[in-house]
Formats: sequence, structure tokens, C-alpha cells
Amino acid sequence: MRILIVDDHPIFREALGSLLERFYPGAAVFEVGSVEEAVGVLTQYVQFDLIMLDVFLPGDDGATGLALIREKTPQTPVVIMSGADDADIAHKLIEQGARGYIAKSAGAGEVKNALHLILAGEIYISPSLLAGNGNRIVVAPEDEAAAAEPEVDDLPGVASLTPRQQAVLRLMAKGLPNKSIARELHCSDGTVKLHVSAILRALHVRNRTEAVLAASRLGAN
Repeated sequence: MRILIVDDHPIFREALGSLLERFYPGAAVFEVGSVEEAVGVLTQYVQFDLIMLDVFLPGDDGATGLALIREKTPQTPVVIMSGADDADIAHKLIEQGARGYIAKSAGAGEVKNALHLILAGEIYISPSLLAGNGNRIVVAPEDEAAAAEPEVDDLPGVASLTPRQQAVLRLMAKGLPNKSIARELHCSDGTVKLHVSAILRALHVRNRTEAVLAASRLGAN
């Protein structure tokens, strides 16, 4: 596995690099301090599996850096890690192709779970941002043309969830993948998958990201 970290703080880069090497033993982790350096690395090396990008680097507004990196490697998941806990910024960058937005205040467990979901093809936003995002729904870029964004208030079915399904939904809101939810609830992965499918149907949503927005109405944290 090949990972690129783009952040202008050396201590944070080193700490994140060590964490990622712990998550993915044998991974080749590259560290750079600017988007320009990142573009150079992406020009020289190919087939990166993951890019971790700070949202605001010197001389960059976040969106510009993301666009430059995605132009070089459009298929590689780009995950934003930022100290800016701003839901509007998170939505903007997700809409422009980032696959996740993780707050720098996140613990190691959240980072690991978030990357697990992102590498499985899902979009992830830290729950601390989801809790304050109003009525906005995040839709994966490939799904944007499929339907207009529904509002949380328009989502039916929350009251119809069973206590077990509500428990699953709360754990989804914390970024836990199915295997971790199964361990928390002492059930099988298959049972969790059935609950997740039932939750999506009940809430009339298309994916986990939309579902966790409904979780905020249940007081999930």
C-alpha cells in the first residue's frame, strides 16, 4: 500500500505517518509539506492508494490543492484532515471530489474506522461536523445527478426503527464499520448488514452517509 501525506506541519505528518504504518503494516508512507511537492511526487510515483491532505496549506485555499491532486491521480481517494471544524468547508470539498473529511481532533479509532469505510468506497465526515450541518445531506459525487438532496426533516421512518436498529444507527454515526458494530452489539456481521439495509429502507436514504444524518435526530454522538 502506498500513502501520501500532504501537510505543512512536520510533527503532525510524522505522527500521522506512524499511525498509518500501524494501521497498514508494510505500507510505504510518503510525506510532503505542500501541494507543489505532492504534485511532484505524484508525477514521479504512480498507483498511490490513499492521499491525506490538509485543507489549508500556505498559498492554497483547500479546493485548489484538491483539484490539482485529483487532476494528477483522479482514481486515488483523497481524504481531508483538518483542524477547521467547518461543515460548509467539508461539504464543499466532498462535492469537489474528496472522499472524506476527518477532524484533526479525531482519535486513532475514528481515523482507522473512517479510512476503512473510505477505502471500501464510502464517503466519511467526522460526526462532530455531521451534528452541526443543519439539514444538508452529503451525496457521493457519482450520485449527485441521481437525485436532489433531501432534507433531514423530509426523511420518514425514524420513529419506526427498532431499539436495535437505533443502536446500529448510533454506532454508524460514530464511523464504525459493520465488523466493529457487530462486536459492540455482540452479534454477527450478517445481522448488522440486515439492520443497515433495514435502516436505509426505513429512512428512504441511499447510503450510510445520508443515514447518519438522521442519527443526529436520535441524539447520537
